[in-house]
Amino acid sequence: MLGPVPMNARILPVHRPWLLPAILLFMPCGGGAMAAGGGAAADGGEAFSWFQFLAPFHMVVLHFPIGLFAAVVALEAWAWRRPSEARREAMGFLLGLGVVATAITMALGFLRATDGEYEAMTLGRHRGWGIAAAALITISWALHRHLHRHPAPGGWVAFRFLLGTGFVALAVAGHHGGTLTHGSALLTEHAPGMLRHLLHASVTPASPDGGRAGSPGGFVAVRAVLGGKCVGCHGPEKQKGGLRLDTRDLALKPGKSGRPSVVPGDPARSELVRVLLLDPAHDGAMPPEGKERLTEAEVAVVVRWVRDGAR
Repeated sequence: MLGPVPMNARILPVHRPWLLPAILLFMPCGGGAMAAGGGAAADGGEAFSWFQFLAPFHMVVLHFPIGLFAAVVALEAWAWRRPSEARREAMGFLLGLGVVATAITMALGFLRATDGEYEAMTLGRHRGWGIAAAALITISWALHRHLHRHPAPGGWVAFRFLLGTGFVALAVAGHHGGTLTHGSALLTEHAPGMLRHLLHASVTPASPDGGRAGSPGGFVAVRAVLGGKCVGCHGPEKQKGGLRLDTRDLALKPGKSGRPSVVPGDPARSELVRVLLLDPAHDGAMPPEGKERLTEAEVAVVVRWVRDGAR
């Protein structure tokens, strides 16, 4: 049996300062290998994919490094005015957890990004700021460990600078991540008109191609219907299933399923019409469960547009 743990034992392995940074560096690679190796047959003969199973968990675990790092910033502000050995110990522990949580978040983020459903420029910004935040968190943790054992003049000033810079990078990365998931108008969609004007934000999407403003059956009317309930997941910033519905030409292209989204003049063969008419309980119904569905009148606008030739 193991003996009692000494009271002065540290929770983080002091003799292995390379351990957490190594996890941070290698977990994204390991996650990708795991995704590539997935292929065991699941129930019903379908191939099981580690990629498809693990990638959505990025949306769950990303909150942990944010919360942990915010707690460290708060503790540092407290310790600055009232230094305490206990607070320093707590900060070191939370920073160590933050490095591990960041590593897992990055690994799952790389899996999520390879799905190809996101706008490349915003995705690149999210990835870049996320990597910068991860690097700053790791360096902050390493510097905190060093200063805790070997205090140096100006060392805590450098630590606080890294901590603040890392928190800003994490916030920017989170902003771009929210844009990828919910669209750029997430924070301004319901803002007062004056504030939207100051921020140059508009809840009305840009004028699409195809159709005329005065044509009730043209794509302008369809775009108005799809804009609030579909384009968030099938627009310029995110393309679920490889499908975009913000312009007529793109709406006519098939998604990843290979089935034609819109067949001009034939609603019965149009995948867009089919998924809109499915029972809400069906797995393939669109918008999916939890999202506001189109009304009967709105669906009728889409069906009429397709029937009349998708002009």
